Amino acid sequence: MNGKIPPLPEANFTLPYPAQQVQVMSERELADKLSPEQRLPRQADHYAAIVGHFLAIKNSSEVSRAMDAHFDRLQLYHSQMLKLATKD
Repeated sequence: MNGKIPPLPEANFTLPYPAQQVQVMSERELADKLSPEQRLPRQADHYAAIVGHFLAIKNSSEVSRAMDAHFDRLQLYHSQMLKLATKD
């Protein structure tokens, strides 16, 4: 999210298949962390912090791109949260 956009990898680049995959959180913990009720407030905090950084410290294209990305996520979690409210 933060900083410069890295260059694209070479066309013939492939990721190796992992020899082992380990899940460190239970399915219940993952589901809780991915719920809109948990994500929306965290994303709002992230967005507010980056806007504060943009205004007080660095007005740059890198920070403005990060603001756009965080705002897009904020809108996504907001719409997911509203859909939960209509299920009643």
